[in-house]
Amino acid sequence: MPHLRELVKLHQDRPFALIGINTGDSPEDYRKGLEDHGVSWISAYQGEETPIADMYRVRGYPTYFLIDADGKIVMTGHSGSAMDDKIEELLEKAEAKK
Repeated sequence: MPHLRELVKLHQDRPFALIGINTGDSPEDYRKGLEDHGVSWISAYQGEETPIADMYRVRGYPTYFLIDADGKIVMTGHSGSAMDDKIEELLEKAEAKK
């Protein structure tokens, strides 16, 4: 979570959005986790049912999807920091289009 908080802060004035989707926790644990971890980005709760994870074939947690400005998934993985360079590249491209 610390790295995700850093990303949100670092890119707060850029065309960047972070969206989290939680599975498996109880609603109470989910809400407590948001508070305990200082989640300031959009976060959705899907609980025991996992339609979003199923649709995107998530097999392990956490799983990260990097989506470009055109809505295309350009990278997936289990390490958010492994995507940092690609995030910067995509943000530069998006900002150049403005």
